[in-house]
Amino acid sequence: MVPMKRWLAALGALVIGGGVSAALLVAANPARDAVEVYVLARDLPAGASLETGDLVLERISVASGRSLLFGRGEESELAGLRATHDLASGQLIQRSDVMDSTSFADRRLVFVPVKDVPASAAGSKVDLLVIGGTADHPTVVPFALGVEVRSTVSGGLVVVVASKQAAAFVYAATAMHLAAVIAEPGAADGGEAAISSPDQAMAAAAGR
Repeated sequence: MVPMKRWLAALGALVIGGGVSAALLVAANPARDAVEVYVLARDLPAGASLETGDLVLERISVASGRSLLFGRGEESELAGLRATHDLASGQLIQRSDVMDSTSFADRRLVFVPVKDVPASAAGSKVDLLVIGGTADHPTVVPFALGVEVRSTVSGGLVVVVASKQAAAFVYAATAMHLAAVIAEPGAADGGEAAISSPDQAMAAAAGR
């Protein structure tokens, strides 16, 4: 009888242990957070229209930023939109990668000279600030917030603006000392304020 009891106890422990292991595997399984999102089936140049055949659903794990992507059921929203910049086959389609044909028709590219510009990808957003004043009394004033970046080039950025804004950006590029603040993908709109004194800079840095 004793050997039988020991055998039953061992079997019970094995079953319990197996159940715990299975639970741990389920809890650690990244597929639980996987979602189906659209990727490109072929390369698309800037301005090209997306068609249904250009879209493929893939299941991926997305820790954050799901709202930036297009998922199952949103294919009708994607169809007919245009690429805001060159897109590569297999690339996840983010909302900043596409826009409607009406918006695309009025897009202009302007080079903005910026020293020590942070790294930025096509489709990123940049806040452009003007550095002015004098050596004794410098100022930093927002010029344009949330401007789309087409590319980072030697000496600055190529940004995308509407035709009615183009002259202002050309003027700023020629006559103003600009600094660039790159926004992380999915970040909220810029809220920079004018700074013209050390006290204002300290208060703004402290979030006051």
